Amino acid sequence: MSAGSAAVAASPSSGRKSEREGIVAILQDQATLDRVQGVTRELQLDDELTIEPTLDAALGRIREGMQPRVLILDLSDSTAPIAEISAGRAVGGPEVKILALGTLNDVGLFRDLLAAGANDYLVKPPSRESLAAALEKRSPASGGGIGGLGQVIAFVGSRGGVGTTTTAVSCAWLLADQRRERTALVDLDLHFGTVALNLDTDPGSGLCEALEQPSRIDSLFVERAMVKVSDTLRILAAEAAVAEPMMIDAGAIDVLLYELRRKFAWVVVDLPRAVSPTQRVVLAAASRVILICDRSLSGLRDTIRLQTLIREHAPQTRLMLVESGATSERAVVGKSEFEKAVGKSLDVSISYDAKAAGAATNAGQPLPLAAPRSVVTREVQQLVTTLAGPAAAAKRTLLGKFAKW
Repeated sequence: MSAGSAAVAASPSSGRKSEREGIVAILQDQATLDRVQGVTRELQLDDELTIEPTLDAALGRIREGMQPRVLILDLSDSTAPIAEISAGRAVGGPEVKILALGTLNDVGLFRDLLAAGANDYLVKPPSRESLAAALEKRSPASGGGIGGLGQVIAFVGSRGGVGTTTTAVSCAWLLADQRRERTALVDLDLHFGTVALNLDTDPGSGLCEALEQPSRIDSLFVERAMVKVSDTLRILAAEAAVAEPMMIDAGAIDVLLYELRRKFAWVVVDLPRAVSPTQRVVLAAASRVILICDRSLSGLRDTIRLQTLIREHAPQTRLMLVESGATSERAVVGKSEFEKAVGKSLDVSISYDAKAAGAATNAGQPLPLAAPRSVVTREVQQLVTTLAGPAAAAKRTLLGKFAKW
């Protein structure tokens, strides 16, 4: 915000009530700010209006205890509008009314935003009548959820070699094979990713095409681009030429994840350890982030840094710390000291079984399939139970088996 940011100090945001009341707005221009303030004055709701400069700031206030009944998101300059709506819904809960504003008069965008969790979408400049209808006090619309979209689970390692890809592949395979849930596994390391190698599969070229040509991304394109591993597991991966850097629009990741969530119950993302707009979009879309860490000094440092990044840019997500035994020889920091330094307990510990890992690599299979009796397999199963809850009943799992792709 430019001129609009000047209004933040003047906004009557003090004296907020603890019950679900109030209007929180993130706006991009002075004209829209004037319109929103004018309508709230006409409705005698100007004492409820709070202007926040960014979505991160607004979500931070909500997590601290603010419970607005309306959240206005101006998506005019957003590169990831679907992820922002999803984040607002995840943090605000089902009762908050999310009003999206934008410059595109597009029916497809309108439907996508509603499916992601918005209650309404108005093209700027919004008329006084439509804005008043959206802001007036009324019972929140029921079912303001995420429209049946699947969940995104992002796996990221604090250091290289901690077993991030192995864990992501194992969890995706367990969700797909044992629970018969439709699962997509996405490897966003476009040049050096090993998800396809771990599954003895050709990565194909679909992911690169999708990210370089976001206008082509739709349900049919995604279906054709994905590589089939089993009836319930598909992967999106790449093996881009090292000499050819790719120019990726972060908005392409947003659209891709949305299409995957429409089709799959679980979208497991193996996320490279790099700070980029792409990483931020994935984190914003994720309901859970699995941070694989080791107790080396460098592992401690980078766990703290990544934890801070996730909390700042994806406050809606549930962060889980998973200790990796793959680099136990570097574990020079005691467990209690490590947990005290990061300010959080380790949620799960995964051992390192060289024999099981070797068998999985040689067979090109996920570790739970190559070594079903390994202690590592039991620990990964525990992680999946933590993520997805107890396994579904047999009757329910049979439905996934015969699902139409």
